[in-house]
Amino acid sequence: MDYRTWFQAGQTVLQGGEIYPHAQIFPFMYPPTCALLLALPAFFGKAAMILILSSLNTVAWILCIRFSSALMSEQRAQNTPIVVATFIVMPFVWSSYHLGQPSLVLLALMLGAFLSLRHGRETLAGALVALAVAIKAFPLLAIFYFIYRRYWMAAISLVIALVILLFLLPIPFRGWHQSLNDARDWQRGMLHYEQGGIAQRPARGYTWKNQSIFGLANRLLRRVSVDEEPDPLAYANLADLDFRTVNIVIMGSALLLGLSFVVAMPRQRAPEGDAREFAALLSLILIFTPLAFGYLFVWLMFPLALLIKRSLEVPASLIWVLIALALLTATAIAPRFAQIYGSLFFAALMLYLALAIDLRRAQNLIAK
Repeated sequence: MDYRTWFQAGQTVLQGGEIYPHAQIFPFMYPPTCALLLALPAFFGKAAMILILSSLNTVAWILCIRFSSALMSEQRAQNTPIVVATFIVMPFVWSSYHLGQPSLVLLALMLGAFLSLRHGRETLAGALVALAVAIKAFPLLAIFYFIYRRYWMAAISLVIALVILLFLLPIPFRGWHQSLNDARDWQRGMLHYEQGGIAQRPARGYTWKNQSIFGLANRLLRRVSVDEEPDPLAYANLADLDFRTVNIVIMGSALLLGLSFVVAMPRQRAPEGDAREFAALLSLILIFTPLAFGYLFVWLMFPLALLIKRSLEVPASLIWVLIALALLTATAIAPRFAQIYGSLFFAALMLYLALAIDLRRAQNLIAK
């Protein structure tokens, strides 16, 4: 699957070629640093590269479990909530191996960053998020949380590390001129959102496969096809709004959810951090990632584990978990139909709402 693309990107770097060809849709959509990181395993051949990346995925999976356990203040990684949550997201774990996607690696980096924040290592936290951004850009949304929570060193570290990874690290291998061209070409090709589509996947951006708020809002509120290559054309829109109005809805939703997060969080951050804030942040990042395909929802592992644990203490949380589980089950039974109407999007949203309510409840208890 995507292993072929990773191998070709790594070989392109080794041969000094263009990562982002101007005359065609990019075969490789990730930041140039990601292509640079793929060059080393690609040097050993395609089979060796698949083995290396699969092994890295396995290490990341183990770290996700251990980091989740540490954030939940559990003494053992084998605690029941994490085991159950891992079982629930197993289809997404499988997709990470099958497709060769780095979703588990990104989650491990984010959880590692949260642990670093908890222990006061803000510089390390920022660097870990920067590495995640250099692999796949969307974790950059975490910087808004750093700024709001006044994790100033984490925010500064993120920016500095990102400059190093995107612009300085490639220079010894690609040269100054080519490094700047790579960054510029990637930015021009990927960082755009328009009526015809998103980034380098215009035919796929608004289809049932994209579970972000951008994909869902456009296919339900505009008359755009729900399939990449429809024959015949297939629509699921509940309204027929123009592109500008749809974006007003998206921006309004972003402001509403962002405000709800701010209201739910305690005004003063806890000395040891709060796992519920981190889990809620992961859910929000998934919701507002421009292109959120199924494999990314392995990120629900930590929010699910935390809410399963919380449901043992606050039974009301169990209702939200069951709703999310029903949506995930519907996705497994009828993936295309369920995802047309945003089953994964709403599963992430339900978990976020549960975490926000739990955060607010805890804040009220402290106030009393």
